Amino acid sequence: MRLTLLAASLAIASSLVAPASAAETKVPAAAQGTWAEAGRCGGSTVTFTAKTLQYKGQQAQAVFFAPKESSRGYGAIHYRQEGNVDNFEYADDKDQMLYNPEGFGMGKSVLYKRCAGASASTASGNKSAAGQAENRCGWLVNPTPGNWWLVDKDAMWVFATQGNAEGAGAAGMDKLPDFDPTQYVNSNGNYGYGCACVKLITDPTTKTVKSITGGKTLPLATCRKDKSLPAESKL
Repeated sequence: MRLTLLAASLAIASSLVAPASAAETKVPAAAQGTWAEAGRCGGSTVTFTAKTLQYKGQQAQAVFFAPKESSRGYGAIHYRQEGNVDNFEYADDKDQMLYNPEGFGMGKSVLYKRCAGASASTASGNKSAAGQAENRCGWLVNPTPGNWWLVDKDAMWVFATQGNAEGAGAAGMDKLPDFDPTQYVNSNGNYGYGCACVKLITDPTTKTVKSITGGKTLPLATCRKDKSLPAESKL
């Protein structure tokens, strides 16, 4: 009898744990970066990487992301530490965080906004030495076949032009990120634009693109809120 009860208890425990672990993923690239309550980034901040959460001046802690978990339809970042039910919901459509200090439905959510250092325009200013990749963020535009460029706060960086596939910037075109269809604007059939960060090696003298080494997409809201970028109507 005792063995039967023990087996039943283990089966129940397994059914409770398995779904959560199966849904665990890394924190999405779009949610990574530094955030602060109401965007007051001069004080306490929290920084997310793919697998950690770190408050300013404190030790980083392990976290995981559970997609589409909240009643709002958002994914949530959880601590791996047992017993800590705090979580951060990432509102991808608004590019905001909602901090739930006592877990879902147990208290008032606190709004966190991305710090200026993680905005599209500021990230574009993270330049590296000549010959090294620099991270530039803004509107990634593919208006017609063969034409690709990135518009950030500094310039329009041309990657390739129609009929000139081997031209400046063509190297590494396969490293450009793929967009989620919900975060891409189709302005010309299947062609259009989105918001992204692209790692480029440029010629500082001519301000031309030599090659592309990588990139990641950002929510459309990030570029739309960045006043240093041109309006979508001008793309």
